[in-house]
Amino acid sequence: MALNGSISIIWLDAYIGLADECKGIKKLFQSELASAAAIFPVPVDPINEMICCISELAAPISFAPSIPDALDLIEAHLGNEEKVIVITSGSLGNDLISGIQERNFDIHSYYIFCGKIMNHVEWASEKLADGLDIIMFDFEIDLLLRLSRELSKQLIENGRNLLGNDPHSALKYFECARALAEKAVERDAPKDEKDTHRPSISHRRLLDGDNGLIAQAKRACNDTSNS
Repeated sequence: MALNGSISIIWLDAYIGLADECKGIKKLFQSELASAAAIFPVPVDPINEMICCISELAAPISFAPSIPDALDLIEAHLGNEEKVIVITSGSLGNDLISGIQERNFDIHSYYIFCGKIMNHVEWASEKLADGLDIIMFDFEIDLLLRLSRELSKQLIENGRNLLGNDPHSALKYFECARALAEKAVERDAPKDEKDTHRPSISHRRLLDGDNGLIAQAKRACNDTSNS
């Protein structure tokens, strides 16, 4: 399960939020069987796999089929003093964000998934002008890869904040951050060896090696045990 932390994700989509839809994804969300690297016993769709990996390692995801449902979930999570990330379809995004603004909800960031970005540029530009953090995608796996990397960075930051006082918890954050970022690398790696695209591995410079954060946390854990 995701580490106890400060972030929750609310995903508004009229299709994915319905009780009878996407049962496979939701079943995996409820399962305790996924390993730290999100390797499942049966093959799964790559999008489902990334969603489950995020849910297992970084932040719980709640689905909403309608704007009122999404607003209620957001209010509940904000009431628990959590940062909220909103994912929404393009068709519902404008109305949802307007509802959030009316209620003065403080949202960490918005991810918009839409079939045609140009159809939603006008209203999104207005929201950006209001100072909101909005990123738009027209390919679902790109959205999830970006989200995975951003959450990995947040886990690293959480771990750093704990390293001096609670190295055992810090180590868990660092290990989850690495597993999530590595899953993004795996999914983002081109199948064609001639493809010049290379996925980001910047997390390794922070986490790996003798002076990396994982090694630092392990040494601190040993020092605590020996003291």
